Formats: sequence, C-alpha cells, structure tokens
Amino acid sequence: MAEGVNLRDVREHNRALLLTHILRAGGLSRVELAERTGLTQQAVSKIVPELLSTGLLDEQRRQPSGAVGKPRTRLRIRAGAKHALGARLDRDEFRVLRTNLVGEVEETAGGPLPPGFTPAQAVDAIGATALELADGFDVLGLGLGAVGPLDHRAGLVRAATNMPGWHDVPLRGLLEQRTGLPVTLDKNTNAAAFARLWPHGEPTATAVVLVGTGIGVGLLIDGRLYRGPRTNAGEFGHTTISYDGPRCACGRRGCVEIMAKRAPDTRTAAGFLGIGLADLVQVLDLERIVLAGRAVRDEPDVHREAVSDRLEELLPLPHWQRIEVVEDASGEEIVTRGAAAEVLASYYANPA
Repeated sequence: MAEGVNLRDVREHNRALLLTHILRAGGLSRVELAERTGLTQQAVSKIVPELLSTGLLDEQRRQPSGAVGKPRTRLRIRAGAKHALGARLDRDEFRVLRTNLVGEVEETAGGPLPPGFTPAQAVDAIGATALELADGFDVLGLGLGAVGPLDHRAGLVRAATNMPGWHDVPLRGLLEQRTGLPVTLDKNTNAAAFARLWPHGEPTATAVVLVGTGIGVGLLIDGRLYRGPRTNAGEFGHTTISYDGPRCACGRRGCVEIMAKRAPDTRTAAGFLGIGLADLVQVLDLERIVLAGRAVRDEPDVHREAVSDRLEELLPLPHWQRIEVVEDASGEEIVTRGAAAEVLASYYANPA
C-alpha cells in the first residue's frame, strides 16, 4: 500500500511540474518538457494525454519554416479551463477580480464600505460580488488580502489596526460559508508580494511596500514569500523612526505610518518611507524595493524619487550594492492579483 501511495505522489508531483514549466514558458513541446524537467520522454508521454483529456492543455501544431515532415506540437495551458477570484479588504473599500488559469484578469468589481463597517457587512459585500463574478465559471477558490495583523494559517483577523470590532474574526470561515468556495486569507502586503513572485519569480531579496490607508511590506527572501512564524512579518509601518514623534494608532510614537500621515506633502511622506527602508535594506541586504498601493499609483514618480533620494543619503553604498527602487506598473491592483495568484499557485502545486 505504501508503495502505491508513493507512486501516486510522484505522479502528482510530475503533473504539477509539467504544468508549471508550460505556464512559465508560455508553451513547450514534449521534447522541451523532458529537457527542462529532467523527466524521461516516456514519463512525459504518459502524463500529457491525461492533462489533455482533462482540458487543462491545448495542442498547437506548427510547421517550422523551411522544414519538412511532421509539424511540431506545442503544449499550452488552456487559459479558460479554470478561474480564480482575488479580493482586497481595506479600511474603507473592497475589490474583487476574476482571473483565468494563467493569471490574466478578466473582470473586476467592488466599491466603498461604510465607516466602521462590521465583519458581517464586509463578508456580505465581498461574498455577493465574488458570487457574481464566479457565476458561469469553473472557479478554484477565492483569495483575500486583508488588513492585519492576522493569522494566515487559522484564517483569523487578529486585531486589524484602525478597525474597531475586528478582533479574532474567523474571516476565512465566514467567507467560505457565504460563497461555498475554498478561501485563502492572507495579509494584503503578502498578497501584494505574491503578485510579484508568481509565476516567474523575483530577485532573491525584495520588499514590496504597500502604501494606502496603512503602510506595510511583503518580503520575498530567497525566492519565497516570508510570512514569519506567526504569519505577521512585514509590519513595517509601525517601525519607530522618531522616538518623540506623534502617537500612532498602534500605541507607539513616531512610527513610519504616523509620520507619513502627518507629513505636509507627498514628497515628505515618501521621504519618511525612505528613512525606514534604509534600516530594512541593511538588515535584509535587499536588492529591490517595489512601491505599490493607491498612494503610489496617484504619484509614482514622487514616491520613487523621494525614497531613492533618502536611500542614497543614508546608505552611500558601493555600486555593487546599489538598491533598485521601482513602482509596480502592472496596470491592475497588486493585492487582488496576488490573492488570486495564491489560489492558482495552490492549484498548480496539486492539480486534480
């Protein structure tokens, strides 16, 4: 029995391996699949028909220019075979989108939430919109990036900053009851970072800085999303940069977040980000900083220039240790895309 289970696990692993390589490359032949995965031609030939029969792959025949004989067959992910939903819950609004199997955004919806909204109001708004976007589609699940602190594993919002009444809310379970879909709950910053990571990867040490109603970072370390042992890494907005500064909602004084909020203009606010990020760069040896969120989308150049100026001032690093500062220019919401990508990544890891 144990041997049979092991063989099944190997087969599922190989299925996942083939699909992931096809996704990342945008399409591969059977020969190329064997070369890239290290599997034998025989193993590839056994698995591919299964994937074709389930509708996950399409075959694309093409005749090489100037060649004769049998045309080559390229295997591609059938984008419309399955779909994923991604959502964002902020302190004043929500958004939901639907993607296809390769992560392309198909439709978005959302709107404002009333001041002091309750968990029930948020669940109803997100759930109803998710069901509308899912109607008529084979949806794998719903990913949600929400304000933290929260417990990613347990699906609980622990104590969302500046959201009274949001203490130990079983948000994942409530949304699963409302929608009937599997739900993945993560911090909005982690979802944003995952959008940069999946499916092609990101430099080995990247901080994705999310600037909106709050400030936080998602950390990509050694090619992986780092959540921390309690899944709350990245509370960067509550890093103290002015010990005698104004009191923050978290209880501390002079946090990056409160200093930025009290700043007289965007450039000064972004400069406070740069002060905090200088310490983060030195602690983690960061290669890249990605600026994202609604505030950055409104004034991307100002944020990039102000952060870069602060880093150059505080970290006169040699050329081989320079930090790349960019804004996320994907054209779609990074949190909602990342939340959907978490659903897709789980599926590709175990395609059933």
